[in-house]
Amino acid sequence: MEFAGALLGLSLLAWSVVFLRVHNVFAGSIIFLIATTIFPPEYLKLDVAGLSLTIDRAWLLIVAGQFTWDIYCGKTNWRNLTGSDAVLFLFLAWLIVRTLTTPIGKEIQGQPSTVMHLINGYLAPVFLYFLMRHSRLKPIDAWPAIGLVLIFGVYLSVTAVLEITKQWSLVWPPFIADPTLGIHFGRARGPMLQSVRLGMCLCLCLAILWAFVLRLNPNAKWAWLTTFSLTPLFLLGILLTYTRSIWMGTIAVVVILMSTLLVGKARAIALGSLVISGAMGGLILGPSLVAFKREYSEAETLESTKMRGAFAYVSVEMFKDRPITGFGFNQFQVHNRPYLDDRRTSIRLESIRGYVHHNSYLSLLVDLGLIGVILFAFVAWSQIRNGWTLFHHPLSDPFGKSAAILGFCMLAVHAIQMAFHEVSFSSIEYTILAFSLGMVQVYRDELIRKTELLREASTQSASTSIAITPTASTE
Repeated sequence: MEFAGALLGLSLLAWSVVFLRVHNVFAGSIIFLIATTIFPPEYLKLDVAGLSLTIDRAWLLIVAGQFTWDIYCGKTNWRNLTGSDAVLFLFLAWLIVRTLTTPIGKEIQGQPSTVMHLINGYLAPVFLYFLMRHSRLKPIDAWPAIGLVLIFGVYLSVTAVLEITKQWSLVWPPFIADPTLGIHFGRARGPMLQSVRLGMCLCLCLAILWAFVLRLNPNAKWAWLTTFSLTPLFLLGILLTYTRSIWMGTIAVVVILMSTLLVGKARAIALGSLVISGAMGGLILGPSLVAFKREYSEAETLESTKMRGAFAYVSVEMFKDRPITGFGFNQFQVHNRPYLDDRRTSIRLESIRGYVHHNSYLSLLVDLGLIGVILFAFVAWSQIRNGWTLFHHPLSDPFGKSAAILGFCMLAVHAIQMAFHEVSFSSIEYTILAFSLGMVQVYRDELIRKTELLREASTQSASTSIAITPTASTE
């Protein structure tokens, strides 16, 4: 293992030199997403001086090196802090405070430590967002990242099909075939070993395919061929996750794409058809979607659905006891045990003993209190406002509007997953969001700069016109 680690280190060093000179921070961020997905600790982990070094963490250092190189070469744009930056840093500061003021080591056995939960779930994605926020992004520089995302989507979709058909000899990395690792074995879960993360990545691929490849090249045959070749493959991979929240997120992506890519009667017809089809499908398939068989029996799946009521009840009772500051980050499992003995309700509260929270909103409420939830809401609102401004401003260029569409899509997917899952145990979920919103922020800043330059030019033109206008003579 040490020899393999040494070879890996030399390879990363060699490729990092090439990467520093050729690629950009946005492409590096997508490579980080791919690395943290395909090469998790189950693939390779080296313990160095008491720290666990994985490929994705090593690559994060390389991305930081890329940003440093860009500073040296003058390829960065240091932008002024905005209101969205301020609320993001306030939320992050409160998150760190509630981590440091919680006794270290108070976690449920088998779950990540509180500090690693903070680093993986929040700090690493926000760090990437910060690097992207201050990077230049010309359209030509974004295409390598877009191409990497699409190739990644093809790999994930093919892997999903191989999993469901049990072609384990063709699945790579091999640990995907190990039922003792991760969760959701029996569904398409990919190298993430979790169906929700696989579905979120494929939603990212689907949104990028339509918002960038087709929208920016509507008259190019290769764009139509690429889009209509990959869309069924991505949708098949999403379907094979057998995850209702991912299907709901995909529907949200389709609605947003229809609303932003189509105009006039075509948009009305498409959205109307989708609503009618969804209503009919809900009436016909609704009961079976609640208790359909996945890797568990129908009874077990139905029980899993009922557990959400127990999570909600316990969360509300815990919130009542500490409504302002919460119990501390990552502390729901630690402090919920006395609440599971509550006999005032017929809900079987014991069913959630030992489980992580299944609702990120309630998890934030319990862990960070009203302060954390309000700050998180302000972060979400500021990002929605950024995308709205970028998409509707008359001076926004087509690439910026595509970035806004991507931001809307991933905000919707992420918001839906938060209602059904805890989405901060890995770097994957928030890195997807950081990449999308980082792109939105860069183009919004460029739009503001363009607007200010235009206003200054208009003011100077008006001043010059006044200066050269002859004054009327008087006799």
